[in-house]
Amino acid sequence: MAQLALSKPHWVKRWVIRLSKVLFFILLFVAVGRTLGNPYNWLNHPLADKVATLIYGYGHVGGEEIDDAYFYIDVLTVIAITIVIYLITMKLIRKIRSK
Repeated sequence: MAQLALSKPHWVKRWVIRLSKVLFFILLFVAVGRTLGNPYNWLNHPLADKVATLIYGYGHVGGEEIDDAYFYIDVLTVIAITIVIYLITMKLIRKIRSK
């Protein structure tokens, strides 16, 4: 009976797990972003120009719009890679814990 009194409520455990998953995702997001580095190094300029033209329209693309396109492509790439790595990691953890 004393052991039940010392154990944490179920909702606390659930929120700790959720918080740790969010913190893991943020840490993974930062790590992937730092690993990819500067988008000007790994992203093709004509692709960024086409994306900027798609977003802002033909004739309205300047230097700032190109920079914005690089930023948008970089963030979307980092999010996509992070989601894939996160899902694979969570699936592996679930598989390891079930054994």
